[in-house]
Amino acid sequence: MRHHVLQAVKGIEAQGFDPEVIDLISLKPIDYDTIGASIRKTHKVIIVEECMKTGGIAAEIIASINDRFFDELDAPVMRLSSQDIPTPYNGRLESLTIVQPKQIVEAVEKMMLARV
Repeated sequence: MRHHVLQAVKGIEAQGFDPEVIDLISLKPIDYDTIGASIRKTHKVIIVEECMKTGGIAAEIIASINDRFFDELDAPVMRLSSQDIPTPYNGRLESLTIVQPKQIVEAVEKMMLARV
């Protein structure tokens, strides 16, 4: 997903937003110090993951963010995950099931333009 996120960043920056991207290289342990510093700076979080929404790692990260940094958030954490279906082998069909850069840009726009 790093590649898709970095593609989306170009479009996000073109709209005048200044996104901060954290690429969690390790999921155990999860770097909550870095996540917390980012939340205190931006007060918003969008998690992009390649795995399915149901049972994905984003659910655990969101729960931990809510436990640790809830008072720092200006909006609910948004999660962009693959669809809850088996990922097709065909490349064209696969691209329809996983998060694409355009969807990331749209999610950022929605979060940033929503009234708090």
